Amino acid sequence: MVPAFVKSGVKGIALLATNAEKLADTERTVHATDPAIETLTCALDISDARSVENAFAAIKDKFGHSDILAHAAGAASGDGPKLHETDPEKWWHNFEVNGKGTYLLIRAFLRQLPTPDTPAAIVNVSSWQPFFVAPQMSGYFISKFILDNLSTYVAAEYPNVVATSLFPGLVPTDMLREPFGTLFEHTSAELVGSTAVWLCHEKAKFLSGRWISTNWDMEDLVSRKEEIIKGDLLKLTLKGSFGADIVARL
Repeated sequence: MVPAFVKSGVKGIALLATNAEKLADTERTVHATDPAIETLTCALDISDARSVENAFAAIKDKFGHSDILAHAAGAASGDGPKLHETDPEKWWHNFEVNGKGTYLLIRAFLRQLPTPDTPAAIVNVSSWQPFFVAPQMSGYFISKFILDNLSTYVAAEYPNVVATSLFPGLVPTDMLREPFGTLFEHTSAELVGSTAVWLCHEKAKFLSGRWISTNWDMEDLVSRKEEIIKGDLLKLTLKGSFGADIVARL
């Protein structure tokens, strides 16, 4: 996503990740593309509140505030093959990163906005858990639901912030395991980055609080804006016939 935002003409980029060496490599790539872009690197553990707060304090000192949070950190650990065979600590690690980590990043990002009306955008890299159940990946898929719902809650509580969940497709990264690495078509990282930039554009505001896929036709998606808004589509919800007065009783 970093090259895509560099090409979009941003003034500066704060790079946050666990590996300081990789951060330095990415920073050099940014400057090789555009020497004028201001950069900041922060090695951190996103599941640790103090670490996240220190990173955003550094962002405030360097840039004043950040306008966009593009969040792609994730964990997939502690698989079964069945639930009773999982390692509790490794299984729960998914929630520390995908759940708590996402919450801490979003919380810190929102707190550093200078006013309640400052426009901002959050792009959370989600997964394909809304589609089906993967019995051997319960910790990962369940914890990713937290990320999607956080986007929905941010959209509901902060009208100035466009928050979306983005399914990237199967991108060949270190997290892509078998059989997904060989049996399925892959998505390019460049497409994911370009889609993330597009989600920060004015025309994508109606998607705030919703889940979308990188592989969709975005022109078609925009053409169905009224349908999506009217039907309150692309959200995690419960559908069914529960009686005419169920809402009133609740």
